[in-house]
Amino acid sequence: MRLCDCPIQTRIELTSVALPERSILRMQELGVRPGAHAVVTQHAGFGGLVLNIAGSRVAVDHRSARLIDADVIAAGSGGGVEASATAVAGR
Repeated sequence: MRLCDCPIQTRIELTSVALPERSILRMQELGVRPGAHAVVTQHAGFGGLVLNIAGSRVAVDHRSARLIDADVIAAGSGGGVEASATAVAGR
């Protein structure tokens, strides 16, 4: 699904980032790249949104959000920080 259609407070994995050449490097530096796990924390006015990627908030404008694809991550899958913390605590 397109990033702009993702529900808020749901874990997602970015699958495709088809941004213009002039924008792609900066977005990758911010963590917006295929394979990244994120949470849509807010849908802003005019179609933009805010992502939480690795603890950092990243604002994405509505044009870019239409060019980024994501899949919802099922609860309990994907490992991530929660699984790592549980593994350390359970040692």
